[in-house]
Parts: sequence; structure tokens; C-alpha cells
Amino acid sequence: MVVFSSINPFVRVAHHYSFPEERNPSEATRIGYCYAFHLVDGGKGTVRCAGQAYPVKKGDLVYFKPGVPHSFFSKPDDPLSTYNLYCELWNDLPFNTSHHLVWHESDFNRELLTPVIPCPELDELPVLHSLQHQEAMLVLFAHAVTHGQKQDSHNQLIASNLVKAFLLELAQVARTDRPIDYRILPIIDRIDREAAQDHTYQDWLAECGLGKTQFHELFKQATGLSPKAYWTQSIMKQAKAALWESNRSVTDIALDLGYSSIHHFTKQFTLYYGVSPTEFRRRKD
Repeated sequence: MVVFSSINPFVRVAHHYSFPEERNPSEATRIGYCYAFHLVDGGKGTVRCAGQAYPVKKGDLVYFKPGVPHSFFSKPDDPLSTYNLYCELWNDLPFNTSHHLVWHESDFNRELLTPVIPCPELDELPVLHSLQHQEAMLVLFAHAVTHGQKQDSHNQLIASNLVKAFLLELAQVARTDRPIDYRILPIIDRIDREAAQDHTYQDWLAECGLGKTQFHELFKQATGLSPKAYWTQSIMKQAKAALWESNRSVTDIALDLGYSSIHHFTKQFTLYYGVSPTEFRRRKD
């Protein structure tokens, strides 16, 4: 048994595929030689695996272990399109082949099957996981496919590292018992990016469409902090970065972060970090 962080991905095949409106019946069942990840970026349909049917739509990630029979079925009026990654995860040296799946069990060649090693985090990943509101992960996956399509060693190395980053984050997301509500994510992101801007509860409530009590509960569930406390934390992080990365005066940094008084900024910074901004900068040096 191994830990998930020790994975060593190699992309055997990567591409974007638009399913035809009518599938060839002989292609209904597929059996993969390696770990397969399919990110739906358009259309709707159904995936069948191990006797279960999973409705899929844009933003869904479908995962199959090596050697597991499965099928894709598109809606005729809204066919599926997917980004696809077929990966080896444990090989010191990748297989010298681009074979990634077959459509008939009689054609399956076990010599091309990638090693399958027990790994709790990987074994617990579901067949279907919604990433609809995980924008960064969607971009990361598509980026991995783009590099994985190129055959040179430089792009293959980039693709391998992107896949590893994606899978580590996926395992973390999958472990979350109560995922972040999609209405809260954009507000957290905006606070992180625009901590120095003026924010009000009214702005946040208008953006997410929630009542104040529900918004407060969902925000604290997602971050462990109240919205105002999280906003303060973001400002303090930016203040620390400014003190580390620039030689601007403490007064200018305070003004940039929206403080009308350096005394208020200094008091809040000292309460948060235990030292004044000036002392913090001096210790850094």
C-alpha cells in the first residue's frame, strides 16, 4: 500500500473528443489499460460502470480504474464532449505504447495493463465527481490535456506534473465531507483578490442571492471564519506580503489597503501578528 502523494503520473494518451450523436453499438463497452479521467465540457449523457448508471453533464469528472468495463451514452440532441486523460500513475518507466483501451474483452492484452497498486485515496475516488464550481481545477485539467497531446519530452513533463497537481487537489476535494457551496466560492475568490477594496454585506448578499443568516452560516462552514474575519485575514496577508516584497513606507501600504489611518492599520496588524508592521519588517531583514 502506498500514499497518494507518491504518484508518478505519465500521460499515455490525451485528447478532446466530441461523441457522435449515434454511437456504434460495437463501441458501447470500453475497457481501459490505464487510469482514465474524463472531464465533460459539453452535452449530457449517461455513463455505465459496474452495473450502475451515472447521469453526466458539463463540469462532471468521470474516473475509471484500469481494466474496468464501462460505457458512454450521449443524449442524441445534446451529445457529450470530453477532455480525456489516460495515465499511468506508478511506473518508474512508462510503457512504450499508446494503446489505452479496447472495445471487446477478447481483444484485451494484459501485458499492456498499467500497474495497479492499492492506495486508499485513489481507491476511494468515486466514478463520478462534480467539479462544476471548481473553476481552477477545470482549467488545470484542460491544460494538462493540451500539454499531454504533444509528444516532446518537455511537454510530457509539464503534463505529468499538471496531472499530479490535479489529482492531489481532487483527492483533497473528495475528502471534504461538506463541499463549499458554489454561491460562496466567487465571494471568497473576490475577497482574496480584492481585499483592499471596500466590501459590504449588501454587496455579498446581492452577489450570492442568499439571506444574511444563511450566507453567514455557509461562509463560516467553508472557511471556518465569519465573512468580516476572513476579509481581515486577507488584508493582513496582503499587508505582510507588501512588507516583505517592497520598501514602500508603512503609511503608503496602509493607504493602499484602504486604511484612512496608519494608527488603525498598525493596531490591527499588531493584534493579528503580535508585532507592529515596522518591527515585522525589521525582523525580516
